[in-house]
Order: sequence, then C-alpha cells, then structure tokens
Amino acid sequence: MKLTKQDKKNKILSIILLVLWLSLIFFFSNQNGELSSNSSSLVVNIVNSFLKLFNPKIDISIYPITVFIIRKLAHMFLYFILYLLTYYLMYQFNLKKRFILSLLFCIFYAITDEVHQLFINERSGQIIDVIIDTLGSIIAIFFLKVITFFKRKLRKT
Repeated sequence: MKLTKQDKKNKILSIILLVLWLSLIFFFSNQNGELSSNSSSLVVNIVNSFLKLFNPKIDISIYPITVFIIRKLAHMFLYFILYLLTYYLMYQFNLKKRFILSLLFCIFYAITDEVHQLFINERSGQIIDVIIDTLGSIIAIFFLKVITFFKRKLRKT
C-alpha cells in the first residue's frame, strides 16, 4: 500500500510533536531545585490570581500543600499529553497493541526522567512521581477509550 502525502506528513508531524514534548519534559527535569520551585510558584500565583476573581479573600499561595498539588498535577498533565502523542505516533504507523505499548513507553520515560533528576542540583528522583506520571498516562487511556466509545455510538446513529 502506497502512502499518500498526507500520511507522510502525519507521520512526520507525530514524530516532531513527540520529540518536542519529550524535550519539554527533559527541560523541566533539567532545572535545578530553585528554578523548578520558581516555576511552581509562578503557576501557583497564576492559579491564585484566577481564584481571587471569584473570592478576593482567598490566598492559596500560603499553603505548601497547594504547591505540592500543583506540581503533581503538572506531572499528570505532562504524561497525559505524552501518552496521547505516543499513541498518535503508534497509530500513524499502524502498530498493534498501541494502548499498552504507549503506556510502557511513558512508564519507561518517567523512570528515566526520575533517574535523570538524581544528577540535577537540589532535585531528587522519586518513585511517587513515576506513579503519578503513570496515572496521567492511564487517565489518557480512559480518555481515548471514552472518545472511541462515543465515536462508535455516533456512527451507529
């Protein structure tokens, strides 16, 4: 079967997007502890400003748990998107078992990412982060399954 130009473009695009996302994760992991904390504080301040639109008395930035939760949600989000991009790449190449292969790739990258952080000043590799990253990937699986379910339902009608 001959590939169309669009098929080739989709394959190239899927590779580029995945490499860019992997690079973004690496960039965040390569930041020392101070830079990483500053990034988290920036996000907390943005969320805090947004919440103050609804309740001016609120100040979540004073709660250390808020920073912790935002950091962990960021992990989940990064690996949610990583899973989607990995799955899309495998879909473009028509690989079988792409759900499980994409998950295994994300788990592998999460592990290597945490090992990488062991060599960065003021950072540490943590197994809990691998678990949270994996959870983000699993949520992406459910997301894709729900979309697939509804697409099939719409086709039947």
